[in-house]
Amino acid sequence: MGGLINKLLGFVGLLICYLAGEMLVLCANLPIPGTLAGLLLLLGFLLVRQQAPAALSAGAGPLLNHMTVLFVPAVTAVVLFWNDIQAHWVGIVAAIVGATLGALAISAWLASYIFTPTGRQDDAS
Repeated sequence: MGGLINKLLGFVGLLICYLAGEMLVLCANLPIPGTLAGLLLLLGFLLVRQQAPAALSAGAGPLLNHMTVLFVPAVTAVVLFWNDIQAHWVGIVAAIVGATLGALAISAWLASYIFTPTGRQDDAS
């Protein structure tokens, strides 16, 4: 019974972040989706706390296990807009390839920046 309550508390925590993000966007008239604002609030909470609460992990677990269901709307949109995709496939492919190469380049640069030795040596003795 305690596991179920833990999962419910975690789910309520996620729901609170979602609703807080929606309210923040509505009240501050921000040009981003409320769900994104809620995720950023959750990220800020987790960064401040330095680790995820057990209840939050328990509440997110079932959602993550069924995450593939979230791809159904994307597949439906592809079927719905197939004529538009066929008409503009060159631009779509160029955007996908460009974004992928850009993300890889930035990731490689960031990794080399982070993992470059600074020249100082820690005292191992």
